[in-house]
Amino acid sequence: MLRLYQSNHLESLATRLSGLLAEPAGEALQQEQVIVQHPGMARWLSLRIAGHLGICANLSFPLPAAFIWQLFHTLLPDVPDYDRYQPKRLTWRIYRLLRDVDEKLTDPSVTGYLAGADDIKRFQLAQQLAMLFDRYLIYRPDWILKWQQGEAATEGDEWQAGLWRHLTEEDAVHWVSLQLQLSGMSTTSFQKILPPRVFIFGVPTLSPGYLEIIRHVASLIDVHLFLLNPCEAHWADIVSPSEQAQLALQSREQALYLEVGNPLLATMGRQGRDFFAAINEMDPGGEELYQRQRDDLLLHQIQNQILTLSEPQSGCSTDGSVTLHRCHSPMREVEVLYDQLLALFEDLPDLTASDILVMTPDIDRYGPLIKAHFSSPGSRPKIPFRISGGGLLQDNPLATALLEIVQLPGSRYPVGSVLNLLEYPAIRRRFGLDEEGVERVTQWLNQAAVHWGRDGESKHSLGLPAEQSNTWRSGLWQLLLGYAMQGDAGELWHHHYPLDAVEGSEGQWLGGLLAFCDALFALEDHLMIDRSSQAWVNFLIGLTEQFFSSDEESEAQLESVREAIHALAQEMQQAGIEEQIPIAPIRYRLQELLNISVDRGFMGGGVNFCALAPMRSLPFRVIALIGMNDGAFPRQQPELGFDLMSSAFRRGDRSRRADDRYLFLETLISARDRLLISYVGRSQHDNTLLPPSVVVDELCDSLQLMVAESGMKEIIFDHPLQPFSRAYFLADSTLFSYSAEMYEAAMRVGNGDRNELPLVETPLAETEGDGLIDLQQFLHFFTNPLKGFADIRLNLDLGQAEQLPEEREPFTLAHFDRLALEHELVESMLADQSPEALYEQLRARGRLPHGMAGEQTFGQMQSRAAAMVQRIQALDGGDLLQPLGVDLKFDEHHLVGHLHGVTTGGLLIYSTDRLYPYQMVRHWIRHLLLNALNPPGVTPTTCLLEGDRTGHYRSVETAKVHLETLIRRYRQGLRLPLSFIPATAWIYQEKLEQGGEEVARKAARQRWFGNRFQPGDVDKPYHRLLRPDRPALDQTFFDTSRELLQPLMDHLEWQG
Repeated sequence: MLRLYQSNHLESLATRLSGLLAEPAGEALQQEQVIVQHPGMARWLSLRIAGHLGICANLSFPLPAAFIWQLFHTLLPDVPDYDRYQPKRLTWRIYRLLRDVDEKLTDPSVTGYLAGADDIKRFQLAQQLAMLFDRYLIYRPDWILKWQQGEAATEGDEWQAGLWRHLTEEDAVHWVSLQLQLSGMSTTSFQKILPPRVFIFGVPTLSPGYLEIIRHVASLIDVHLFLLNPCEAHWADIVSPSEQAQLALQSREQALYLEVGNPLLATMGRQGRDFFAAINEMDPGGEELYQRQRDDLLLHQIQNQILTLSEPQSGCSTDGSVTLHRCHSPMREVEVLYDQLLALFEDLPDLTASDILVMTPDIDRYGPLIKAHFSSPGSRPKIPFRISGGGLLQDNPLATALLEIVQLPGSRYPVGSVLNLLEYPAIRRRFGLDEEGVERVTQWLNQAAVHWGRDGESKHSLGLPAEQSNTWRSGLWQLLLGYAMQGDAGELWHHHYPLDAVEGSEGQWLGGLLAFCDALFALEDHLMIDRSSQAWVNFLIGLTEQFFSSDEESEAQLESVREAIHALAQEMQQAGIEEQIPIAPIRYRLQELLNISVDRGFMGGGVNFCALAPMRSLPFRVIALIGMNDGAFPRQQPELGFDLMSSAFRRGDRSRRADDRYLFLETLISARDRLLISYVGRSQHDNTLLPPSVVVDELCDSLQLMVAESGMKEIIFDHPLQPFSRAYFLADSTLFSYSAEMYEAAMRVGNGDRNELPLVETPLAETEGDGLIDLQQFLHFFTNPLKGFADIRLNLDLGQAEQLPEEREPFTLAHFDRLALEHELVESMLADQSPEALYEQLRARGRLPHGMAGEQTFGQMQSRAAAMVQRIQALDGGDLLQPLGVDLKFDEHHLVGHLHGVTTGGLLIYSTDRLYPYQMVRHWIRHLLLNALNPPGVTPTTCLLEGDRTGHYRSVETAKVHLETLIRRYRQGLRLPLSFIPATAWIYQEKLEQGGEEVARKAARQRWFGNRFQPGDVDKPYHRLLRPDRPALDQTFFDTSRELLQPLMDHLEWQG
């Protein structure tokens, strides 16, 4: 017997179910079966049952398809315990057939797709066909039967019918054939096998075929069907305005008898309308458990109007029970949601976090934003939360790492992608590396000029010259030889350059890098081999052991990855795939399995975040929908050109769009106290209005009829672009924020203070040992005092991203790279070394463009270097001396180090291009040191060669005085950022001597701000970070520039 229980309240249905479960049926320990559509429903229902009965035990919650297949398996002979026509298994079977029978496919849309298709395209087509055949089995069983009898079922079905017959030749045990067997067998013996009763709870729709089986089972045992019905009235005949218009075109007389009733029910309830019509045709007995809400809230009035099939009534008041929030971005939606939830905890004192459900159509996009914002609420109270519904790739780094590993073979092995793998702690541990080790490895690969490519042979396989330079093999050979030949670096060994970069105990990191690269590159050949499903499992499991070393925290992550691998093998084995399969579909399907939505932690405490998906219509006191953007919901399902159902619609057919519309309706009636909806409703670029989801628009239409245009202003809230807008903190504003940080920012902006906060506002304390100053650190500081402050005192390196190795080999040399190589050329020529030898060395080091471009570039550099060598030799600056020891005392400060590059003729500084201000400052300090030391037999001058002109720093009698000034500024600059930017200061000081203060300041500002052809100093990261609180070019800057550069300019002379 079939009994139907209907209610607009899922809680009422759960209470009635609990009452029935309390009444024993059958044997005492026999397990009861409650069929649900989703594991989330099973979780909610088990909690409700336990709340009513004190315990929820000995219950099974199968999904409809699993229940019916188990029914076939139990009642019919020779039926396996799994369905080989289930889409995930059917995909593999079709994929296997497509590799053999694609010449028999005649449909142009398919043959065009398969023309030249690789294995992934073939697998994707197999997936689409498997989903189609699954729908045919459920919604077009008559077609299936005709195909099996060799008949045509509909126009253009020849190739699909042929493919289906190929599948049934392998295995004819499928849903339709079993249903026929079941209906044709005697039912007398079935009652002894079947349980005395079955419960079906909260299922929003079932196909006609499923309903027929339920009807058949209900003739044998009691079937209790609990359905959430939004309307207590008969609503099978209502139509939406669009349906009414279409029917009017067909028959004006028929349209006179059509009614819309409640517009929300009419436009969103088509799927439920057709389902309940099909249920009522089965003439079930049952109970109606509807509950009318009190009309105390606008939300309840909407729900009651749906319940009674009433049109929206005007004159309703707004009360905050339904609110819509228009934001500029997904991040702003999440920020607004947080404050709205905090307000609800104040308005509803008994509200708990677990009473709140937040859903979004795109959990993959919003999940990371939710996690970031809800985990770090700043000064606001923290709200506990759980995110469910995301795949393993969203929060399991080992799943992501495994996919990256199996995707690299066959690629170019770009250095960044390979290094990214070493960012995973489990991989680092396996190869004996830590964070410091990876940082050093990155530096080594940068020095070794590794860009991409396993070796020259792999480049050749891509149709490129077999150039060994800039490949992994070249770089690793450089590092290995340099470590083995320490002290002999510089001389080529069998065309390889020994790079002296690895020091002492760092050899263990080099060993880890070599082991990692060996393991990774060896996969190239292994993944070219086709394997059986079990062989692929063994191989992939082996990869997890070869590349991952888990700890207590990551062991569960690793186990989840292994489960996904075993699930892949199981579905292939159950599909009967015994052939050797290439890696491409294996890799593709594994990625899908790792990204399948999993309801981990749903209803596990805290605010519940999950995907807005069918079968999620659970009641909560507060329901929030975020990301309800136009086009995002209802979701569009792209139509396949070969979908035979698309042109032959039947009542009861499901569509993604209709499912989503009904889901929104069920969500609307499931909110008990509050409904919040947000969407991206304004452009971040020009603030133009953007429409919400069409279902939100339809809700707004009903609301406008109920509260009028003026009332909508209290329902729809327009949020500013920034969370620190003053609109949130005005006394008469309807907007609000609980963030103290945003309040402080809003007050600063509101007072006209639009500058960023400085990183350091008050001077830092002196550190121990500050009296002892290292010379190299001293010189480094004045190259860029703001960078020096960040490096030395804050240990902050904003240039780290720039130090990552490039992923493309050099086609031309960057300006400063060329200058560095020309400097090497000059030094080698002065040492009487052969330019040809240096050319071979630079090629081995990967520092030159490949081929003719490299030869031409080297020739140009050689010409410039030779010209500079002639000028240097013409100077006859004397013999190079041993480095001079520096040990100078200035009151409580002590400057120590060594001064290099001193000859009997003084210091010689040269550049084949020009000497930049930071270099001029650095060498001015070295010149001062030479004069302060005043070694016997050495001329205390510095010769400056740049481009085509020559200059000198003259001897300085008061060198120690100037050094003392620099040391004082150095000490200040280590406590608070120093107002001295060498390039801008240099322009200022030059123009000051040429044209006066006004001209100098104008030139300095031009240099600081730059132009469209050349960026200014203001754009450099250290300058923007450390001094954003006030104008950089203030009086302090100009005073400091004069103090430090005036003595330099006074002692600088240029000729030519």
